[in-house]
Amino acid sequence: MREGLLIRLEEDGACGWGEAAPLPGFSRETLEEAARDLRALAAGGDPAHACSSARFAFELARLNLESSSSGRPLHALLSPHPAEEVRLCGLLEGPLEAVLSGAEGMREAGYAAVKLKVGRADPEEEAALVGELSALLGGVQLRLDANRAWSFGEALRFCRAVRGVPIEYLEEPLFEAGDLPLLAEETGVPLALDETLREIEPEDLARCRHVRAVVLKPTLLGGLSRSLAFAREARRIGAVAVASSSYESGIGTLGLLTLAAALGEVPAGLDTYRALGEDVLEDPLPLAGPRVDVAALLGEEHAVRVDPLEEVAA
Repeated sequence: MREGLLIRLEEDGACGWGEAAPLPGFSRETLEEAARDLRALAAGGDPAHACSSARFAFELARLNLESSSSGRPLHALLSPHPAEEVRLCGLLEGPLEAVLSGAEGMREAGYAAVKLKVGRADPEEEAALVGELSALLGGVQLRLDANRAWSFGEALRFCRAVRGVPIEYLEEPLFEAGDLPLLAEETGVPLALDETLREIEPEDLARCRHVRAVVLKPTLLGGLSRSLAFAREARRIGAVAVASSSYESGIGTLGLLTLAAALGEVPAGLDTYRALGEDVLEDPLPLAGPRVDVAALLGEEHAVRVDPLEEVAA
């Protein structure tokens, strides 16, 4: 079961919601620590001293409050020229048959990109699946994510086995991230950073010229502004920036759509929203297809189901 905290800011009849949902196994803070930091932020504390999920929640709540007060849609507050439509990246999961049938369905539905987790089986066996998947997808971009599963030798075997297969990027293949430049040099496979971003500052990307993409998760990075700082530095080294989720509810996901609109045409990794059995929003977000009219969606009011919520502070 996914747990999280919601914060609501009110001013002159306007209201703004934010979400702090530390992701077990990835976030450094606990839910209790996030709650403590949210209380401090609500009392005027310095965001620099707060944990990542609390910073994201408070920043999103303030943006939503400003949107409610001004009547301007959320994405117009984050970027002067946001995209009106956001393309979505489909997530492939399950056994081989489900992955292949899912890929075929996403290709036919018009998805521009799909993502597959790797690093769970023999590198050569997974490379064979990637080759088969690429042929099935046609022109659909293929993203791979190893979640730091491999040694350098295992990653080298995989990358050599997929040589010639069109891959948009391979995300975090090594549990020793310091060897990523050498892997890129020896194989030419485009690499992406996710976990590594939590260990560096945005300006450190200037030394990461081997990187072709950065995967931005505001819950884990510490908010929308910090995510945009990474995006700006990524562009300076010729890398793309991808908005991605950490299994947030609809409230947090609306913030991620705002980030995706600010980043432009790059398909966003928000397909985990489908994993929610129930949302805190009265009406679930329409994220079941390959694209979303973000201008229309962020221009609407989204009612929150307050009855199931337990108040922990006022």
